[in-house]
Amino acid sequence: MRSRPNLSPLRRTLAAVLAIPALAGPASAQNFVAVTDTTNPIVAATALGAYTGAAWVDADDDGWLDLFVVRKAQLFRNLGGGAFELSGPSVTNQGQAAIGTSWSDYDNDGDIDCYISGGPFTDKGSMLYRNDGAFQFTRILDGDIGDALFNTGWGCAWADMDNDGFTDVVVAAANGFGGVNHENRLLRNNGDGTFSHLFTTPITDSLDAYTIPTWSDYDLDGDIDLFIGSGEITQLDEDNLYGNRLVENGTLEFEKLTTSPIATDLLDGQVWNWIDYDNDGDLDGFVTNYNGPLANKLYRNDGGTYVAMTGADVGTIVTDANAGLGNLWTDFDNDGDLDCFVTNDGAATCDYFVNDGDGTFTQDLATIAASEPGPHYGSTAGDYDNDGDVDLYVHGTTASKRLYRNDLANGNGWLNVKLVGAGAPGGSNVSAIGAKVRAKAAISGGPVWQFREISAQNSFSSMNMLNAHFGLGDASSVDSLEVTWPSGIVQVLDSVAPNQFLVVHETTSGTSSPILDGANRGEILLGRAFPNPTRGSTTIDYQVSRARDVRLAIFDVAGRHVRTLADLRAEPGSHRATWDGRDEDGRLVSGGVYFYRLRADGGFEAADRLVLSR
Repeated sequence: MRSRPNLSPLRRTLAAVLAIPALAGPASAQNFVAVTDTTNPIVAATALGAYTGAAWVDADDDGWLDLFVVRKAQLFRNLGGGAFELSGPSVTNQGQAAIGTSWSDYDNDGDIDCYISGGPFTDKGSMLYRNDGAFQFTRILDGDIGDALFNTGWGCAWADMDNDGFTDVVVAAANGFGGVNHENRLLRNNGDGTFSHLFTTPITDSLDAYTIPTWSDYDLDGDIDLFIGSGEITQLDEDNLYGNRLVENGTLEFEKLTTSPIATDLLDGQVWNWIDYDNDGDLDGFVTNYNGPLANKLYRNDGGTYVAMTGADVGTIVTDANAGLGNLWTDFDNDGDLDCFVTNDGAATCDYFVNDGDGTFTQDLATIAASEPGPHYGSTAGDYDNDGDVDLYVHGTTASKRLYRNDLANGNGWLNVKLVGAGAPGGSNVSAIGAKVRAKAAISGGPVWQFREISAQNSFSSMNMLNAHFGLGDASSVDSLEVTWPSGIVQVLDSVAPNQFLVVHETTSGTSSPILDGANRGEILLGRAFPNPTRGSTTIDYQVSRARDVRLAIFDVAGRHVRTLADLRAEPGSHRATWDGRDEDGRLVSGGVYFYRLRADGGFEAADRLVLSR
């Protein structure tokens, strides 16, 4: 592997990190196992519609990834231990034309919200659903964002295109498909729960068979760019690539890219992903192609010059030609480099390409995940059983959809990082979409830098979990973990232990969270309440390095005691307490500002602020 060059971070502060112990997972000599137990509602569910997507999202913020499938009114709620249940009516009334999905905490209130793109059927189209907690969602009917029939389209994606701390959304309008006959829709988040259309941009000024939009800061200049496949099917065309000039010009502006060959090759593009497949510190491009004889394209980034890879360069990942739809990238085998999974339309199987670590890929034809016939549409990757390897859900028809559990048994280490932005003003969007995470570790005796970018659309009408996952091979430590937030703030943590989940909170004040007591630094950690603000329940994590007597309590702004959450002898490790917004007598308290305080023997005391909304 090529090592990543040294970076010059803009600003460095100690990262706010909360370690959560990993759960032990099953062992097997094979990576993927098809889950076939019909008592699992994911297995038993009926698939509705063609070319639809799915997403792994932690809808209730309990640390377990739930599964959302487009056109299903219920989420598949993760109960832990591999068990799921239907959540009850939640994202309802999507209609028979719903296609794509993208998730983001658009209102920065601590829970993740859902956007669905769809075609022009009565009272349907593209819709925003606000997460109200407890798997309850409210469809937004007002304003520009609520005009479902005006905003019809094929794919959708969230990103903070103007770096104001709120995520915006784009809807790709596949002209001539599914009754759509208008330009793309670009909706800017006003920061007050409403959105405004932007019509005078290159993104929204012309008709085309736009397919799936993906956002990525491909040139690493600090603003996020947009990539939409041409999707003509019957003919080849240049894909639609737009550079964001926010940083260069000081205002939000897009321009159509003309860079060869990424913007000039004739393709039938479906999904673009920008990933660092060769671990050299820059982003390389990969796009799936639907038009029969044309294989998928991989463009290596050589210092801003893009080179189209050939089969001799990288293997069958660029010569295996099917009706390609989605592609997603993650380190399925935890060896320190990104592997690629591709879904294909028709009866063809999916394709799984294992990164060899030397710039080439080996196609795995034996794994069951690439052995079952299609059609397959969207796919989504996420560690749903919290065992440290990434699992896979592949959507298709009722017969071809499949949940694949990754039972990795090679002993390779890993790190799973959840980011929480500080929100506006001054901070990044709470979902941290667009953040860049870099990890350096000594793998197989040499230094390796890995790079992940947080994205809310990275498959066909689908998205992977928002957590950044790193495979670490035989590394005994992550020497450096670096987070570059969309706000421009850079946080760095050194000497991170492998095989754990981390929650990193953005800090905008020059101090970091969790709060550390000076006399006991490194021995006790108090994490931030999450969600915060909260409409009802919030979770507070704390960690002790040795057994201690601890007391965690809630107080109002006048210092009056409201509720004791924990009063116990805490054993070494991580602990979690939940406040449901009630006092000691079980009565709901009024909305407002509260404080939570942790005290421990030895004179430790730390506190932080939370907001309860009613």
